[in-house]
Amino acid sequence: MKLLNHVLCLLAISIGAKASKLDLATHNSLIQKLESAVGTESSDKMLLQTNMAYRLADLYSERARLLSMDQEGQGDKIHADQILSDRKKAVAIWAQIIPSLDKSDRGSALMQKAHLHVMMQQPGEALKILKTIEKSPSDYDGKTNALVYIQLGDVAFQKEDFQDCKTQFEKALKIKENPRRGYSQFRIAWVNYNQGQTAVAEKQLTALLKNASLYTSKDGVVDSSFQEEVSHDLALFMAKNDINNASIQNLSELSPVTARKKNLIFLASELDRTAKKEGALKVWKIVGENSITFEDQLERQIQVTRIEYDLGHKESLVVEIGRAVVLLKSSKCSGNAECTVANQNLRRVITDWAKAEERTPSAALILAFQRYTNAFEDYEMSYYAAQAAARREQYKIAYDFQMQASQLLAVIKSRNEVQQKMFEGSLLGAIEQAELAKNPDLRIAAYKKYLELNPHGAKINEVKYQIAHSLYEKNDYINASIEFKKLVRDLNMPADLREKSADLALDSNVLLKNEMALEQDSLEYAQLLPQKKAEYLVIYQKAVLNQTAKVLNTANSNSAFETELRKLNALRTNNFNADEAKLLVKNKIELSYRLRDIETLTQNANALLAMKKISFEEKEMALRHLTWIAEVKMNFSAAIKYLGRIQPIAKNRAEYYFKMATLQELSNQNPSASYENFISFSHESDKKAFAAHQIVLNSKNPAKSFSKYENLLVRNPELYSSAGIFTFEKNKDARWAQHLLARSTVRKTFNGQLLAHTIALEALKQNLKAISKTSLKGLSDANLKRALVKRNAQLKGLEKLANKSIQTKDTSLQLIYLSHVSEENNRLAHDITSLAAPRGLKATEKAQYQAQVKQMVQPYLAQAVAVQTKMQDLWKQALAKNSLTEISECLVGASKPGCVTARTEILALRESSKIAGLAVDPFEKLSEVRQKTLSESESLKEKIKANPFNLSDLAKMKSLQTSLGRGPMVAYLDQRLTELQTKRVHNAN
Repeated sequence: MKLLNHVLCLLAISIGAKASKLDLATHNSLIQKLESAVGTESSDKMLLQTNMAYRLADLYSERARLLSMDQEGQGDKIHADQILSDRKKAVAIWAQIIPSLDKSDRGSALMQKAHLHVMMQQPGEALKILKTIEKSPSDYDGKTNALVYIQLGDVAFQKEDFQDCKTQFEKALKIKENPRRGYSQFRIAWVNYNQGQTAVAEKQLTALLKNASLYTSKDGVVDSSFQEEVSHDLALFMAKNDINNASIQNLSELSPVTARKKNLIFLASELDRTAKKEGALKVWKIVGENSITFEDQLERQIQVTRIEYDLGHKESLVVEIGRAVVLLKSSKCSGNAECTVANQNLRRVITDWAKAEERTPSAALILAFQRYTNAFEDYEMSYYAAQAAARREQYKIAYDFQMQASQLLAVIKSRNEVQQKMFEGSLLGAIEQAELAKNPDLRIAAYKKYLELNPHGAKINEVKYQIAHSLYEKNDYINASIEFKKLVRDLNMPADLREKSADLALDSNVLLKNEMALEQDSLEYAQLLPQKKAEYLVIYQKAVLNQTAKVLNTANSNSAFETELRKLNALRTNNFNADEAKLLVKNKIELSYRLRDIETLTQNANALLAMKKISFEEKEMALRHLTWIAEVKMNFSAAIKYLGRIQPIAKNRAEYYFKMATLQELSNQNPSASYENFISFSHESDKKAFAAHQIVLNSKNPAKSFSKYENLLVRNPELYSSAGIFTFEKNKDARWAQHLLARSTVRKTFNGQLLAHTIALEALKQNLKAISKTSLKGLSDANLKRALVKRNAQLKGLEKLANKSIQTKDTSLQLIYLSHVSEENNRLAHDITSLAAPRGLKATEKAQYQAQVKQMVQPYLAQAVAVQTKMQDLWKQALAKNSLTEISECLVGASKPGCVTARTEILALRESSKIAGLAVDPFEKLSEVRQKTLSESESLKEKIKANPFNLSDLAKMKSLQTSLGRGPMVAYLDQRLTELQTKRVHNAN
C-alpha cells in the first residue's frame, strides 16, 4: 500500500490546477461566497450549477494544500481537521458533478479526485479511479488515457512487474496526445536495464538525449532537470557495459553543461564501485584532461585515492593520501563545503582500509593514519589509528595516537555519550600502550595526563593508584610511600585500593628499612582502615620492636629512649606470640636500664623470669638486672640471692665469683670461697692478688692463708704488706714481721714502715725499761758513780737512735726518740739533784756541794731544752707538711690493716707532742673527723638508696669510704662512678 501511495502521489505533477494561485485569505473569501451561492446541502441545486461547483472543488483542494504548507510545513499537524474537511468536501463535489462533465473535462476531474484520495491516505480509491479510466478509454480524451497508462506503468515498475510496466508505457507512447513521451521512453529504458538488457537501455537513453524535443516544451524551454537525470542514468547504464573512450566522450557531449563533470565523475565512481578499476582510471584521465575547478580536482584526487585502495596498491595509496591532504589543507578549502565532503571521503578510504586490515594492520596503514592525523584534528581517526598501531605492537606510536585523541576530545566541553566513552577509552588506551611498551616514564606520563584531562573520570582512583604503583616498581620507594599514603588518606578512594595502597606503602617502608615511618604509618592505617586494624596493629607492634632495636643501637639521648619506652609500655604482650612477647619485655628491660628507670626495669625483669621457655641467656639477663637493681639500692643481700641464681658459663665464671665476693663483703658475709673460686678461674694477676689479700683479711688463720697465696700477693707490694701486717696484728709474731721486712719492696710501703716502727718502738720500750731500772738512790759513792756512768751511756744510746732517725728522715721516730731523749735528760738531772747531800757537811760545804750538783746537771737540762726546741720545730714541720697524714687516717679508718699496729705509734706521738709542749693534741681533730665521717657516711648511704644515680653523692661517698678504709665499698662505688661517667660521656657524644 505504501508503494502504491508513493506512485499515486505523482498524480499531483500531471494534474493541471484549475484554481488560480491565490493566497489563503482570498481562498477563504471565495469559498464563503461560492458556498452561499451554490448551497452545499442541495445536490440537485449543485448539479444545476456545475461550473460553480467545479470551481468550489478546486478552491477546497487548493486551500487544503496551502494549509498543509502553513507554518513552514507544520500545517498538516496544526490544521489537520480543516485540511481533511476541505478534501472531503472537494471529493464529494467531484463525485456529484463528474457524471455531468464533458469528455474533455471528465478525465481531468477524475485525476484530480484520485489525487485527493491519495492525499487522504486512500490509495486504493485512487487506484480504482485509474482502473476505471483504463477500462473505458473511449469515455476520456487521449491525454487522460496517456497519463493513466503512465501512472499504472509507474505502479507496476515500483512493484517490479516490469512486463506490465513496459506494456503500460508502450500504450502511452501510442497516444499522440501523450504529454510525457520522453518520460515514457525513459521508463522503458529502465525496464530493459532491470531486465539485464543494459546495452539496449544505454542505446535508448542515448537516443532520448539526442532527441531534444522529448524534453523541450512547446514554447522551447528545455527541461534541464529531466535532461540531467537521464544523462546521469546514462552514466549508470554505461558503467554496466564495456567502456571505451568513445562512450565516455558521448556521455560528456549528451550531458548538460551543468552536469557534464558530475556525470563523468559519477561514471568513474560507478566503474570504481563495480570493480572496473581500469575503466574508472580512463574516465578520470579524461576528467583530468579537461579544465576543471579546484573542487573537481579535489574530487578526482579522492577518487584516485579510493581506486588505489581498491587495487591494493598500499605504497601508492599512501602517496595519494598525502596528495589529497595537501589539497585539503589548501587555502581554497577555507569555507568550501566540497572540501568537507572530500575530507569525509578521504577519511572513509582510510577507515575502510583500517577495517579491512583490522586483524593485521600494515605499516602503510599506520603511515596513512599519521599523514591524516598530523593534518587534521580528528579524534576518531586518532583513536582508530591507535588501535591499529596497538595491533602491530607499535606501542609508542599507539600511545601518541591515544594521547592525541584524548587531547582533542578534552576541548569538547559537552561530550555526548559516545565521545565521553571514546575520551575515557583514549586516556586508558594511552596507559595500556605505555604499560605494554614497558616504559615506566611513559606510563607515569599517561597516568598524569589522565589526571590532568579527566579529573573526574571513572578510572581516576585506579590511575592514582597506578601512579604510586609505578613509582614502587621503579624502586622509588620514598615517593611511592608518599603517594600511597595520600591514597590511604583519601576517603573517596575505593576500599580495596586504599587497602592495597596501605600494604604497599608499608612494604616500601620495609624495603627502605625505615622502621620509624613503618611504625607511624601502620598505626595511622590501623585507624584509617578499621577492617584491617588487627593486621596493621601487628605490623605496628613489630615495627615498634624493630624501631626500638634501631634506637638502642644508634641513639644516645634519653629523650629517644623515653619515647620508645612509652610506646612499648602501651603494647600488650598478649597481642604477640611468645617470641615477640619476650622481645618486647627484653627491649623494655634495655630501655629502662639505660634510663635508670628502676621500677620499670624491676617489673620487666621479673616478667621475663615468669615467662615460659626462656633461654639460659634470657634468664641470666633478667637476674643480672635484678642483681644490679639490688646493688644500686645497696641491698647487697638481695643482690647476692639474685646473683646466686645465675649459672655462669665458663668464660664468665671468674667475673661472676669476683662479683659475688664483692657483694658478700658489702653484706658482711665471708667472701673467701668466692675469692678462691675467682682465683681458680681468673687470669688477671692484679685482681687475683686483690682476691688473695681479701681472703687473708677474712681468714680465721691469716698466716696460713697468707702462706697459701703469698706467691700472688708478692706481685703487689701494697697488698702483700697489707695482708702481712694484718697477719702480724693477729699473731704478734716478731719473726713474721722480720720475714715481711726482709723484702725491700715491703719496707718501702706504709705498712712496712709501721712494722719497722713497731720493732723500733719495742726496742725503745726495752731501752727505757732498762733506764728506769738504773736508779741513783741509796747507792754508795762507788755505786753511784757506776750508776751515773751507766745512765749516761743509756742516754747516749737514746741520742744515737734519735740521730739515726734524723739521718733516715723518719719523722715519726725522730719525734718519739727526741721526746724520750729530752725527757730522760730532764729525769737524770732531777734524779741527780734529788740525791741526799753527804752527811756531816757544814753549811758552807753543803752550799758548795749544792753548787757543784747544780753545775753537774746543767748540761743535762740544757740538752733537754735543746732537744725540746728541736722537737717543737720538727712538730711544726710535720704538721705543716702533713707528714703524719697516713698514720692519722687510722684514727678514721681504724679497721684497716696496720691500724692496730699504728695505735702504739700514735700514742707515742701524742706523748711526744706533750713533751714538745704542743697546746693541742695533733690527732684530736682527726678523731672528730672520724666520727663526723662515720655519721656522714650513714646519712649519705640512705640518700644514695633513694637516688642511686646522683654522681656527686656517689663521688662523695667514695671519698668517705676511702678515708674509712672500707676497700670493698670503695671498689663498688668506683665501679658505679665509672659506669655513670661512661654513660654521661656516651650520651654527650
